[in-house]
Amino acid sequence: MKNLAITFLFISLSVYAQESSVQNALNLCREITIQQERLECYDAINTPVEKKENKELANKIGEFRMSALLADLEEPRIFSTFGRMEFLGKDINAILLGVGTRLKLKTFDILEYQKSIDFNLIGLVKSQFDVSEIDTRNNRGGALINTDFMIGAELVKNTKKGNIRLKYSHRSTHLGDEFLIDNPFYLDNRLNLSYETIDVLAYRNMNQWGTYLGGSFIVRSEPGSLEKFQFQAGVQFRGNQYRWFNPIFGLDIKSWQASDWYPNVSFKAGVEYTGFFDRPLQLLFEYYDGKSPYGQFYKEDFSFYGLSVNHYW
Repeated sequence: MKNLAITFLFISLSVYAQESSVQNALNLCREITIQQERLECYDAINTPVEKKENKELANKIGEFRMSALLADLEEPRIFSTFGRMEFLGKDINAILLGVGTRLKLKTFDILEYQKSIDFNLIGLVKSQFDVSEIDTRNNRGGALINTDFMIGAELVKNTKKGNIRLKYSHRSTHLGDEFLIDNPFYLDNRLNLSYETIDVLAYRNMNQWGTYLGGSFIVRSEPGSLEKFQFQAGVQFRGNQYRWFNPIFGLDIKSWQASDWYPNVSFKAGVEYTGFFDRPLQLLFEYYDGKSPYGQFYKEDFSFYGLSVNHYW
């Protein structure tokens, strides 16, 4: 009876000590989009294992999670943002909308002792609307400024401490009819900007922090004289969960040779809600300052601040 009591006490202390780890594992499992893999993730948490195996299990669960770049405006996601935009010498109310996703098609296990390599399709469509004079636009609603399209594929090498991504993507841009009506200058000076890039990025997990560094090279562009090199770096944080909420923030810095290496700074901070949806819902304050990240305006000064809702498929 004495040995049984000691055993029970030991188990209770172990469960208490590992409670936060189990909660983090559950959060990771919730973010898995494929139902079968999500169920296997939950089963793995509930399976009794030794301490050494627990560590290997935690690494395995971590691989399920694609570390989204929180403050990167090119990250595939669904978002809706309302705020204030300083653009082309005007200070206007604006709504930013986007729909995108990352779809894992295949996981390759080259060797048993090595980590997997995921093959993903990615896509994102994002638009910007001027809603400052929505009542005086002759029933045209908010003026569509520009729409950007991005589609591509990536290989992601998962490691214990993060991942390495190799991506090939196409981007193109299209001005809105309402913008051209209000800005006839661009009827004759429109730039049909499109290009393809090869991107390499390394992401590192450090407990609740994440950092990344990458660069890209334009392999084809219209116009053909477009400068080729781009640089990217960032840091982000995901705090401990309180009930169904996590505090989060991210900082992303991009620089493009085509805009004279001017630093483009994107900052986002807020909370991530995981109580109802299979994938997190993010409520964020956003701030951007630098050259425009939209279409042919890449050499124009641009700033924006506002509130957004983000969801990852």
